[in-house]
Amino acid sequence: MARGIEAATVDEYLERMPEPFGSSLRVVRDRLVAAIPDVEQVISYRVPIFTYRGHGLVGLSATSTQCSLLLMSPPAAKALAGMLDEGTLKGATLHFDPAHPLSESTIQRIVALRIHELDAR
Repeated sequence: MARGIEAATVDEYLERMPEPFGSSLRVVRDRLVAAIPDVEQVISYRVPIFTYRGHGLVGLSATSTQCSLLLMSPPAAKALAGMLDEGTLKGATLHFDPAHPLSESTIQRIVALRIHELDAR
């Protein structure tokens, strides 16, 4: 499976994502939407991107074996190294098993860090 899927909206992307990836990414999407103030959901580079104040905050995708939360920030990934109880950080991407969507607490920790980064600009 390619990282991106041809879709015009995030909902369409998730509908086209094969199972069990689609269900897992929907759970994470819902948690992101709840955690990001005034979030906008867009498709960029063929993946869902969640924006904060007009800037990309995080994104979602999947490989053939796992789901991914795109942190879109190497400094954020470095700051989170060793601090997360779930998933595996590789570069600026947090990979997770589709059977175990990222928890609300992990999402909130990541979103808070990324918002702090963007607000500091």
